[in-house]
Amino acid sequence: MAEVLAGLLITGVGCGGAAASSTATATATTTATATATTTATATATATTTATARALPTACADASAPVCSPPGEFVERLCAKPHQDVALALFGKQTPFTRLYLRGKLDELGAGEEVLAVRFHAAQKGGMVVGSGNGTYDVLRWDGTCSIGVEAEGFTRSRPPRPRTAAVKWHRLGTQVQEVLVASSEAVKRAHASRGKECQGAMSGDVSAACLKSDQALVDAIVDYVRDGGALPPPEAP
Repeated sequence: MAEVLAGLLITGVGCGGAAASSTATATATTTATATATTTATATATATTTATARALPTACADASAPVCSPPGEFVERLCAKPHQDVALALFGKQTPFTRLYLRGKLDELGAGEEVLAVRFHAAQKGGMVVGSGNGTYDVLRWDGTCSIGVEAEGFTRSRPPRPRTAAVKWHRLGTQVQEVLVASSEAVKRAHASRGKECQGAMSGDVSAACLKSDQALVDAIVDYVRDGGALPPPEAP
């Protein structure tokens, strides 16, 4: 009898151990699957976010009158100044249409280079406003946008030395500033000169020497970008 009871106890313990082992294995498998799913979801989300924040590198519509970025990107771009992004979009390798001012127009200077970020064709059959040739929304070198500028005010013929809006050094990211100084001797010299002449002033009543050194820094940055100089990729707006 004692032997029978011992056998039953041993059998019971064996079954319980097997059940516990199966439960633990199932739990571990479920946990591993859930972890893998969470990791995959997080990776996909990060990839999607990174892709969404990448700067456009191609025309939104190759058949359009101008090569411009996608409309939703332009909405964010023109909501506020984006100095780092402007330098990237004006880079030598980008395909976007360059336009040049025929003459001074509002905040835009004669001969100023801009990017056509959107074209608004004149409505047919309605009241004609302005020249009737449509208008442009344009991006300036300082990272700001000018909206609804008459198309007749621009030309695609590049002047010998296009003018630019003043690049704002203090609006550039630290990493971009460091790369500019390290990669361009002209930027390095101009930056040092500006620091000496302007004593940290960004605007207001400054000396003629400060204004001259500030323009020299702008010119050096523009030349570096136009020549295809590399810069850290900025986060898209």
